[in-house]
Amino acid sequence: MAKKVTERIRIWGIVQGVGFRPFVAKTAEKYNMKGRVRNRGGLVEMILTDTEKRIAGFLDTIEKEKPEVAEIVHISREPAEKEDFEDFKILQSHDGDRETAMIPADLAICPDCLREMYEPEDPRYRHPFISCMICGPRYTITDRFPYDRDNTSMVDFPMCDFCESEYTDIGSRRYHAQTISCHDCGPQMEFELNDDHFCEKPPIEKAAALLREGRVIAFKAVGGYNLMANPFDAQAVKDLRTIKGREEKPFAVMFRDIEQIKTFCYMSPVEEKLLRSAARPIILLERRSIDELQAERPSNYDEFERSRFIGAFLPSMGAQYLLMDDFGGPVISTSANLSSMPMITDDEEMIAFMKKEPLISEMFYNKRVIKTGVDDSVTRVIDDNPQMIRRSKGYAPVPLYMEGCEGEIFAAGAELKNSFSLSKGPFAYVSQFFGDMDSAENRDNYHRALRRMRELFRIEPKAVAVDMHPGYYPTIFGKQYAEREDLPLIEVQHHHAHIASVMAEHDLEGPVIGLSCDGTGYGTDGAIWGGEVLICRKDGFIRESHLKYVDMIGGDQSVKEGWKSALSYMNAEKHGRIPDDDEFFIDLKEYMEYADMDHLGTEDETDMVFAALDNNVNTVRSSSMGRLFDGVAAMLKICRTNSYEGQCAIMLEDAAARGKKDPGVDTADDLAYKFHMDISRALYTECVKAREKHGISEVAVSGGVFQNKLLMEDLLARLRDDGFKVYYNISVSPNDGGIALGQTFVAANILAGRS
Repeated sequence: MAKKVTERIRIWGIVQGVGFRPFVAKTAEKYNMKGRVRNRGGLVEMILTDTEKRIAGFLDTIEKEKPEVAEIVHISREPAEKEDFEDFKILQSHDGDRETAMIPADLAICPDCLREMYEPEDPRYRHPFISCMICGPRYTITDRFPYDRDNTSMVDFPMCDFCESEYTDIGSRRYHAQTISCHDCGPQMEFELNDDHFCEKPPIEKAAALLREGRVIAFKAVGGYNLMANPFDAQAVKDLRTIKGREEKPFAVMFRDIEQIKTFCYMSPVEEKLLRSAARPIILLERRSIDELQAERPSNYDEFERSRFIGAFLPSMGAQYLLMDDFGGPVISTSANLSSMPMITDDEEMIAFMKKEPLISEMFYNKRVIKTGVDDSVTRVIDDNPQMIRRSKGYAPVPLYMEGCEGEIFAAGAELKNSFSLSKGPFAYVSQFFGDMDSAENRDNYHRALRRMRELFRIEPKAVAVDMHPGYYPTIFGKQYAEREDLPLIEVQHHHAHIASVMAEHDLEGPVIGLSCDGTGYGTDGAIWGGEVLICRKDGFIRESHLKYVDMIGGDQSVKEGWKSALSYMNAEKHGRIPDDDEFFIDLKEYMEYADMDHLGTEDETDMVFAALDNNVNTVRSSSMGRLFDGVAAMLKICRTNSYEGQCAIMLEDAAARGKKDPGVDTADDLAYKFHMDISRALYTECVKAREKHGISEVAVSGGVFQNKLLMEDLLARLRDDGFKVYYNISVSPNDGGIALGQTFVAANILAGRS
């Protein structure tokens, strides 16, 4: 008979708050394993006594049959002092000061809970906050580690006898489910009026009635408050835009179910799977034509004509499903705040905001405290792969694994679309999305989140990584932090960080050819970069080539004014500078010939800009690909000014898609499509040159420009057809939301080289 041994097993990953310990206990009971399991810091620790072979088989079963929402990053086994056990138990969590913490992200309501919510005989019938061990809020309600009920907002809701009986029953789906609740003991739907409107209906029915009347309401979700309105009611949408101070940017739309989304949008199997996932992100889906929509459902579709994409998503909690049942859907659902300000999470703050905004009719809420506010994540599918646009609810703070990296690093991130990162060993905890760092409110939110994540994950940074731009707030803050704590400071060039984020995600050793294209990044020569071909290593890079420099009016502050970018390129063409050996260029003559000076500006405006350019007043050298897209959009009379970031480029891509689909119908659309192909061809050509010179066939692609689906998929096809192996961001965004991961990766490798 094989000898029995006692082993200590530690499992790192998303193994807390996802029903992992109850799953382990049930599996142990099934296989007659003896021992104990507990949370220890951010991992799960087991002590088992059995034969080595049976322990190995038990662990293999756990890996293969783990809960769908769990993720195992690493398992370690080591001998332990011999112990004899009578059974298998779940022990109280251990603090685990030095262990790597992994708090799970918030999880959407699971199919079993959704089914129960609709069963009249079920005790939780129509309970808005129904959940179990594999669904419900996690990160947003966690106060401290480990993830146990007493350490979350649920501590304010003592379990009733019924819930406690399920919580302690190993055979129950709610065994050790920290968010367990019911009508008797859990959070309840409440409301706060903002006018004299009175209705005796229950809160959910009242909310639906207000939406049908064309009112704007506030509705508390898992990560914060949303403002909601009927997208087919022009006045309701106008009121919502007035409240938000958001003139043109399209709103995200919540749909009742997949079938309803399919009547509005085209959807691939990958997109459908992502929509149904526990993260419940917003997905940019190509909408059907207005004619198709009118034929299906005659209505006012003005709001849907703003883009060829709809930011579509499904409900993620019972309360939202119940609202959509009563209202019918779809419904606009956007964060409750002024545009560019933090999402409101506090009930009193929402009441105060509502009182200042009479266009908000009523707020619907519950008294479960949101400890950390997170907005909905935004994704899209490119190349049949999901790609993050905004990493937040459902994903943060799940760490990303960086092979071979060590140390504890605070990476401050970028100025726009900011997220920061805290790392501990090979794990990088990329924060939720904060947006642009140009307001005191967003900066305060950033500071609070940093303090909170440091405490939750017990990280004391030993180094700080920042962007090179001296004017970025995160750079200034990071430098002050490093100086105050007497820590090493590492400046990481913006576009190197973009490519390094791809290297970190895909465990690339390098060197790689890096295509890094965006709107603004501070270059090592003091110019504004943004159309870059780099040769990147883990800890450094060389600039192989770049988009031809032009003198750009307004420097890197011209992001809203595509017409100024157009005039800058037209002025550069007039002077006809021959490109340097390390520059590539796009022939813009055809686009300039199409341009209409009256569209670009008044005579006084254009004269002033040309005079400033000729005299180098308020100009900067720029290789920005983002500004080139803005300029061409203005030349083609598609979009003169960005009323929200990226609008010119987005509208140019929409025009190019029309030009590709129906060539010859509209000259501007045809030229927009030609421009996309010109850019794709030029970037491919630069990769071929770099391969010939350096013998490198791996290409990493990142930067906000590559959120352009049309450009990205054409470029991927060109490169792959010529034998290149291409990598791009998936788990973090190619826009500046992924910068912090790249900063972390570069800093960790630089520090490793110093040791």
